[in-house]
Amino acid sequence: MDDFRLRCELRGHLEDVRSLAVTPNGALLTGSRDKTIKLWREGPDGAFHEESTLVGHTDFVSALAYAPPGVLPGCPGGAVVSGSRDCTVIVWDLASAEPVQKLEGHQYQVSSVLVTPEGDVVSASLDKTIRVWRDGQCTATLEGHEAAVLCLAQLPNGDLLSGSGDCTIRVWSGGKCTATIAAHSDSVRGLALLPNVGVVSASHDQTLKVWTLSGECIAELVGHTALVYTAATTADGLVASGSEDNTARVWHADGTCLQTIEHPSNLWAVAFLPNGDLVTACSDHVARVWTREEQRAAPAELLEAYAAALAAKKAEAAASKDDGGGGGGGGLPAGLKLEDASVLLMPGTRDGQTKVVREGGAGVAYAWDASKGEWERIGEVVGSGDAGDTMTPGNKWHNGQLWDYVFDVDAEEGALPRKLAINRGDNPYLVADRFLEENELPASYKDQIVQFILQNTAGDAGPSAGTGTFVDPYTGAGAYVPPSTSGPSGSGAGGYGVTGGGADPFTGGGAAPPAHLPAKTYLIFDQVPGREAIRKKIAELSTAVAAEGGEAAAAALSEADLAEGGPLDSLLGAAAAAPSGGGGAATVSDADMAVLGKMLSWPAAQLFPALDIARLLVLERGAADRLAAAAGQLAAAGSGGTTGGLGAALAAATANPPVPAAQQTAARLACNCFVQPALLAWVQSAGSKLLEALDPAAASPNKNVRQGLATLLVNYSVMLAKLASSELEFKSRVLVLAVELLNASPADDAETRYRTLVAVGTLAGEHSKVRGLARELGFLSLTDSLKGSGGKVGEVAAEAAQTLRL
Repeated sequence: MDDFRLRCELRGHLEDVRSLAVTPNGALLTGSRDKTIKLWREGPDGAFHEESTLVGHTDFVSALAYAPPGVLPGCPGGAVVSGSRDCTVIVWDLASAEPVQKLEGHQYQVSSVLVTPEGDVVSASLDKTIRVWRDGQCTATLEGHEAAVLCLAQLPNGDLLSGSGDCTIRVWSGGKCTATIAAHSDSVRGLALLPNVGVVSASHDQTLKVWTLSGECIAELVGHTALVYTAATTADGLVASGSEDNTARVWHADGTCLQTIEHPSNLWAVAFLPNGDLVTACSDHVARVWTREEQRAAPAELLEAYAAALAAKKAEAAASKDDGGGGGGGGLPAGLKLEDASVLLMPGTRDGQTKVVREGGAGVAYAWDASKGEWERIGEVVGSGDAGDTMTPGNKWHNGQLWDYVFDVDAEEGALPRKLAINRGDNPYLVADRFLEENELPASYKDQIVQFILQNTAGDAGPSAGTGTFVDPYTGAGAYVPPSTSGPSGSGAGGYGVTGGGADPFTGGGAAPPAHLPAKTYLIFDQVPGREAIRKKIAELSTAVAAEGGEAAAAALSEADLAEGGPLDSLLGAAAAAPSGGGGAATVSDADMAVLGKMLSWPAAQLFPALDIARLLVLERGAADRLAAAAGQLAAAGSGGTTGGLGAALAAATANPPVPAAQQTAARLACNCFVQPALLAWVQSAGSKLLEALDPAAASPNKNVRQGLATLLVNYSVMLAKLASSELEFKSRVLVLAVELLNASPADDAETRYRTLVAVGTLAGEHSKVRGLARELGFLSLTDSLKGSGGKVGEVAAEAAQTLRL
């Protein structure tokens, strides 16, 4: 079989493309997180061009289905049926691009839709039900699944199939469940009929399975390295799948993977066109068409641009390294785990995983390339040239690679020392973050670890960008690095400062293992940036704002503002003092507030330093009171917000297209707003709008953005648990966003998963109605699946699962 090659890209959506539908004549429909549906048709140039945009949903479009002409009333030219997170189903007339019916009745997000040949619309929802609609009325509600219903299919005999977060596939006939198949070890996310065979299921357990119509599993398709969201099939037996591992895969139904197609981000949907071309829907806002026909392949310049984009994306990603251990032999480094070459016959568990195997008496290192699905040879491993204890750079082996320095740190009394590895030029703050996360130590030890590194590397550790996905917004490198993986601090020192105790890695003092639930204190981000780095960046961005002209230019800082010892320096001094200022007299002057007001009205691309300064100021009572008084509504400037206020600034920071630095600082600013009473009241009243604005951050490829959002969910869960009123509607919003964030966070983002589970567990422990709602959203299945993750994620997942069963 010839490989699929890129044919064209469908650009026009402002956010993730979440759903696809195909018409018999080859037209294409895409549904997006931007709440719209677009109809695309092939042009004379062979590419697809947008014909119309269907606007009507108030939240993202999660499912699409096509209905031929005459099947649905009022749609003589054909129809598309859409399901949305706004809990509704809309029937659209394709000819006019207008809605014909809105079907309301589901309690939560509609996850899947289909249209039967008889003209029934069938919808599935996170509310655990399936509804059947005829002429705009619900004629049947199918109940039985124990968790969210995530996908639907119809068999040739008219029976319905449904897949669920309870890990089962159910067969429905005449409105009754006639069979239940324990299909996967995690949520069943996609179903697709396989002609002359049966059906294919896609699952969060990273596999697809092929089933006969009698319910027998005849093949398992293994190769994806993350959640599998979608499956599609062709009449000649090909299967396509899309996954969170940023790939689409093409399979033979016997389980043979025929091709892996890399993408810049995760895939939400796949579909085949009538001519056999493959369509993929990606979270980078783009749908793409792939073809095996040479004459339909994209021009060379588009292929080269796509290859360059993939290369750039891979260059940005930090390669995870596998743990070593065991004993070495011969001239190999001590502590090296040397394995038989047969281990390379099994796929790796994550991109960048490293193994060292025996080859001809030597140890050879291999790294797993998830995009290619193969082990790539790195090179032969040689022994250390230094057997002593001195820290000579460049000769220390740890976790499958050589490091310039490997230190022993006493983390627990009576326990073996923990290894802290660092290379020359590494950012000590990022190294400290990594060490804290890997060893599950309190974030409050970060400064001590940084000082330890600086003192013991003789200045070799320096301000480089490190390997994280977030590049310092102030310098483009690493002179200022805000807290990343360990992030927030709070009273108590559990896994990251929610509850419980920890151990000081330098004194050996310890405490009992922390209990993770419930969270009882608000988490804050109180790291103070380097003054010179932020000052230089503000001056640079102010020049860019002035160059834009128009109204924006009026907000640029003046020479007097930027002068040494002037208002900007005063503002930076107040911000640096705010985390330790407590409550009391204001530390900001009118001149300080004027400068900050200008900066808070800057465009999103230049906004993040202002948000970062505000992040610190809101920790001090007087400054918080002033900022709360001018906060305004959470709305864009000119549409109800106060220009220069927190509301308008947060709205701008979270608008499309996303600016990761702005999203990250916005989420952290919002977290810190919980500390002082005036802003606590503001984030409470603005909660729904704030979470709606930050909703796209759940699918951000930037780990720090996701972790900021997870921390905000923790703070809202703590606040809601303290409130006397039920606030059930808002709690449901927190839970819906939490399930989306958990599903979007890859396995290597343990901190986001941990904090999100803490938020869910804290809310669920507060009221039986909340526990019921969480179970309806599929959290019981999610927590059960994460219990085996190990570390604090596994621990809190077990606690949360126990809470949900109360």
